[in-house]
Amino acid sequence: MTYDALLLDHDGVIVTLGDHTALHEAAEQALVDAGVDDPAADAVDTLSIAVDESELLGVCKRYDLDPDELWRYRDDRVAEALYEETRTGRKTPYDDVSLLADLDVPLGIVSNNQTRIVEFVLEYYDLAEYFETLHARAPVRASLSRKKPHPTYLEDAIADLGVDNPLYVGDSESDIEAGQRAGIDTVFIRRDHNTEQSLTTQPVRDVSDLGTVATLVTN
Repeated sequence: MTYDALLLDHDGVIVTLGDHTALHEAAEQALVDAGVDDPAADAVDTLSIAVDESELLGVCKRYDLDPDELWRYRDDRVAEALYEETRTGRKTPYDDVSLLADLDVPLGIVSNNQTRIVEFVLEYYDLAEYFETLHARAPVRASLSRKKPHPTYLEDAIADLGVDNPLYVGDSESDIEAGQRAGIDTVFIRRDHNTEQSLTTQPVRDVSDLGTVATLVTN
């Protein structure tokens, strides 16, 4: 199979994940910002990571909050937390990311994280020049309906690059499902956080590093 582009998820593929404690504290502070004096632990957990629309609405109903306002607070606090995680060296690129510099196909990033966070991390580590396109979330509630496993961001990146047969690399089930919905091949990469994860949606390859991915787009 000849691939004419390589698309990659950001967190867990290019750079390490944000610390759960930092994300938990960001979600808790967002609820405080919205006027909740003593947020319950389960509500905080719900807003910490991988939030969907129904979960957001459930928290808002519980505390009688405006969902657009709460989500704005949440995304702002998470952005602040992940900027700090990056500056302090707790959110860093994986060692094998340097291999991407030698590839001859166009590269792009497709992420459920906020665009401003992905851009910040890439600029901080001098990785932005690797990628010709980037599609991720705006910090607004409406962006929740575009998150993977919906293929929207992938389809937009493919259109940007003007390619026909890209390969997409992700570290979650939603990445693999989004790729299949977009009609492209996917690779599941195993990092420290997902080594034992089982999948119900199968990729074309299951790999442990970007070196193996590089061989797929150069052969």
